[in-house]
Amino acid sequence: MMKKTYTYTARNADEPAQVVTFTLYDHSMSVELGAPLEHIERALQSVSEEIEEEKEARVYAWLKPVVVSLLERGTRPFDIVDVDASVKDGGLRITAWGRSGGLRVAPVTFAMERVDNPAAAQAFVEELNRRKASAARPGKFSGPLDYWVTWFLTGFLAAALLVGWLRKRDKETA
Repeated sequence: MMKKTYTYTARNADEPAQVVTFTLYDHSMSVELGAPLEHIERALQSVSEEIEEEKEARVYAWLKPVVVSLLERGTRPFDIVDVDASVKDGGLRITAWGRSGGLRVAPVTFAMERVDNPAAAQAFVEELNRRKASAARPGKFSGPLDYWVTWFLTGFLAAALLVGWLRKRDKETA
C-alpha cells in the first residue's frame, strides 16, 4: 500500500465519458485514462469491420495493442516536480514532462475546457503544488539546461561558432 496518496478524477463537464484519474503518491503522479481508450478501441474496431480484405484487417488488429501501449507509456508515473497544473475559468490543464537520460524530453498535456467539479480540480492543483515544494529535483540540471533541446541547440551553436572561427583563421593565414 502506498502512503499518502491523493487521487483526483477529472471528468469533462461537456462530455462526461471523458475521464482522467490523477494519483499523487510520494513524489510521483500517475495518470489513468478512462474513456479515451474505449473510444480508440471502438474506432479501430469500426475501421476493421469496414475493411474487406483480411490482410488489412490483420494490420488494424495489430495496430490496436500498439496504440494502447503508446498511450500507457505516455501516462507512466511522472516526478511531481515535472508536472505543472492550473485551473482557469472552470477548466483544468496539466502538463507533465517525460524524462530520458535525466533530462526533460517531451511534454504530455492533459486539458479539459470545463471540468464537472472545478473546486475539486483547484484542491488537486493546490495539493500538487504543496508536494512539489517539498520534492527533490530528479534531473541533473535546473532551468533551461534541464531540456534536451537546449543541449542540442547549445551544441549546434558551439559547433557553428567553431567552424566559423576555423574558416576565418584559415582565410587570415592564407
